[in-house]
Amino acid sequence: MRRWWLLLGSLVLVLGITGCGDKKSYSMDRVESRAYLGPDGDLYVEELFTYTFKGSFNGMTRAIDRADQKGVEFFEAYVPPEHPKLGSFSYENLQRLDVQWDDDNDTYYIYDAAQNETKQVYYRYRIDHAAVRYGETGKLEWSFFKNNQEDLHQVSVDLFMPGDYKDGDVHAFLHDRSGGKITSEGPPAVHYETDDLKSDGTAHMVVYFPPDQLSQMTASEEQVSLQKQLSAEQKYQDRLAARDDRMNAIRPVVQVGMAVFIVGALLYALSWRKISAWLRRGDVTRQDIDEADPLLLMYMLRKGRLKREDFMAGLLSLRQKGYVTVKQVPASKRFQEEPTAPEFTLLFTFTGRMDQLNPAEKHLVGWLFEEINGSLIFKLDSLAGPTFKERQSARIVKQYRAKSVKHADRLMKWIRLLSRTQPYSGQVRPNPLLKLFIPLTAAVNYGLLLYLLYTDAASTLMIVLTAVLLGAGGVWASIRFRNKLWIFLYLLACFIMGSQIVHDISGDYLILTVCSALFVWSIPVHVLSWETHRYRYALKALRSTLGKGEMSYAGEPLETEQAAEYAALLGTVPRYIKHRKQTGTSGAALAAAVPALFSVEIMESLNYTQNHLLLKPMGVGGSSSSSSSSFSDGGGGGGGGGTGAF
Repeated sequence: MRRWWLLLGSLVLVLGITGCGDKKSYSMDRVESRAYLGPDGDLYVEELFTYTFKGSFNGMTRAIDRADQKGVEFFEAYVPPEHPKLGSFSYENLQRLDVQWDDDNDTYYIYDAAQNETKQVYYRYRIDHAAVRYGETGKLEWSFFKNNQEDLHQVSVDLFMPGDYKDGDVHAFLHDRSGGKITSEGPPAVHYETDDLKSDGTAHMVVYFPPDQLSQMTASEEQVSLQKQLSAEQKYQDRLAARDDRMNAIRPVVQVGMAVFIVGALLYALSWRKISAWLRRGDVTRQDIDEADPLLLMYMLRKGRLKREDFMAGLLSLRQKGYVTVKQVPASKRFQEEPTAPEFTLLFTFTGRMDQLNPAEKHLVGWLFEEINGSLIFKLDSLAGPTFKERQSARIVKQYRAKSVKHADRLMKWIRLLSRTQPYSGQVRPNPLLKLFIPLTAAVNYGLLLYLLYTDAASTLMIVLTAVLLGAGGVWASIRFRNKLWIFLYLLACFIMGSQIVHDISGDYLILTVCSALFVWSIPVHVLSWETHRYRYALKALRSTLGKGEMSYAGEPLETEQAAEYAALLGTVPRYIKHRKQTGTSGAALAAAVPALFSVEIMESLNYTQNHLLLKPMGVGGSSSSSSSSFSDGGGGGGGGGTGAF
């Protein structure tokens, strides 16, 4: 416990030290853009960015979408004159900056070092055939800012037409849910402005204008009705206009859902059955534990979800019932050359009759025991995986892998049989409410997410993909309700999609998904009887006692053999031996104190077998390493790209 507090204190200290140091930061205080549409459909753009830097930076970045980049004829950056006014100066005679394009993140890197200063950069570029000419109308659809690393402040975009036109013939629509104002009463033909363009904003605009403005373009053969386009655009604008009212109307529903999930999680986490069982855990005496079936104890402790190493509890259960005898024998020959392997192991011999066993016990005997010289025997180290020497042979490792898969299948069948066998099924049974609450949780998050995306005027493609993919995920999570991993993955997907909502209600929905996950986490997969809860708390206390090397429980001393058996059963063998040695019983004295069945050598053998089980993955697993790309002076790139600085 002291180590954990030390680790936590060190972490806080490191965070404090790093937090007190100077942090690099920058802001884009003003962004001005003037775009000139040519009669050939090309779009010539001039931009003036004003940055404020705190700390040292190598330069700036400007993101251009990959699809748009194919039509970028050039992109240049310059140091503007003093007190510039965009549109009043030419790029001629200006200092040109080095620019590199990074195709991996759709970003231009502009090399112009800055440190603790405010500076401006002038960009100019041209997009080939940015506009399209149809029979009835011309159309320009363009997102001036994409993938912004930080918010952009004091943003203005002016669009100029190549020829004369009437104000009423130009129709401009803003498709950016992050806000801003757009007008089409020139000059310029279109003006967009916003005080604060959020990092997820795009300044995406769609402009319809007379086709004769594109006099040097050939009209597309595609038939586009201007009236239909304007009608569809107006409907979209109406959705945007009604967005705030609809969001505010649904907000109480989201907040009620949050409260319901939190209350549900608290009711499950603080159930009276658990609390009363914990208060009465001391009523479970050492004698009660001694007389209980070892396998039943582990089944209650694990809440029915036995682990790979719990086969030992099944063997001790058979031994307690008199169906199995056990003795210490030398380890198998293959371990003689393994330095870390123990010299001794346990040999179990089945002495009962098969017709005396319940189905789960019959399966366990058939799974582990083999007939040799007319006797059914099981050698503990037969479940250990390949030795170091055996791992050098791919053929032998493959054999162990096949054996491991077979053992895993038999383990799962054994657990299923136990769940249908008394008294195990009476102590731990499936939770019938899980089948109701998992689909209900999925449906609530699904319905609210689709409503919020639609109300937020998200694209039709996003809404359809969300409906189809998350709908399928919700159905699958509901079908596989006993495996909570699926509903957690589903809620994670809802969280990710909810973050795409460009409205402050997004925070409420994200909290709702977190509350939903807490509620799902609190719902038990199995319902435990009050007695089972009491025994679980008592066994946890016993495990803690043995882990500390203590030899008494519930005020009564533990016999050495009992303590060793409980340590083997509860998985505290290494700590038990360590603490026993620290208390002064070491070496030969410890070996003499522990009976032959659970001698130090046998306990170490058991620990070795459990740590090298066939049921664990064989072979050396490769560790995946990830490298984060960083800026290199030798080439553009780094960070994650986007409009900002590096």
